[in-house]
Parts: sequence; C-alpha cells; structure tokens
Amino acid sequence: MAQEANNVEVVENTTEKKENGFSKFFNKAKASVAAAQLENKIEAAYKKDTITFANYEKDSLLPKTYYGKYLSDNQIEVFGDHEAKVNTIIISEKDEKAYYVTSTEKTTVKSTVEGTEYERPGTIINLDTDVTEVNVIKAGKRYFIYKEIK
Repeated sequence: MAQEANNVEVVENTTEKKENGFSKFFNKAKASVAAAQLENKIEAAYKKDTITFANYEKDSLLPKTYYGKYLSDNQIEVFGDHEAKVNTIIISEKDEKAYYVTSTEKTTVKSTVEGTEYERPGTIINLDTDVTEVNVIKAGKRYFIYKEIK
C-alpha cells in the first residue's frame, strides 16, 4: 500500500470578535467609573494639604465650601471653577478670619497622584480684609444691631 502524505493546512481565524451591545455598555461604564475614580483621587490629593473656606451669601441658608490655600494676605487659590459673588463673606476655618470677596479669576491648580502631576480648573479669589463684625439679633428674615446693656 502506498503511503499518502497528510498535508494539513492550518487556517487561523482572523476575524475579530464583534462586541455585542452589553459588552459595549459594560466597557463604557467601566471606563467612566475609572475616570471618575481618578478625578476623585486628584481632588482628594489637592484637598489633603489645604484650608477649608466657607463662602456666605446674603439670604442663603448654607455656605459654599471651597478647598484651597493663601497666595497672599488678600488672595486665595481654590480647587474648581467657582463664581464667588462680590461682597460675600469668606471665612477661613483654619484661623476664623473673615474677608469680603472683591473678584474672582480662573486659573489652574496642580495635584499629584501616584507620582503623576495633573492640572485641573481652579479659581483665584481676591479678598478685602477690611471686614467689621457686628453683634445682631435675627428677627425672622431681618437683623437688628444688638444694644448691649451697660
């Protein structure tokens, strides 16, 4: 009997696996969660060594909270893009100093996460240190100067 040579040809499947709707959604969701986690880490790294500032507006129940640092006696840099209104009050939670807001400017702030430096939007808030604290009585939605008994 004659021997036959077995010639076997191997054919590789070169067609790419197509993603179905579920895997597309899952991959997008996974990337979105990873990006959100990175943004949280960047913000947390910036906030780690900063001061908390409370911004009080007239007729507002709660203050807005900013995280930042002093650039000078009358200027702070905070994380994020904020529009602090002129003549609102900012109080540093570190030393309880109060300031009037005179203006804001957009800037960028730097934050380092796992050895990588990131730049994110920030705000420079210009301050007026000439603030007078008064002792008042709140009566409904109105305020009256408290007259101390002498």
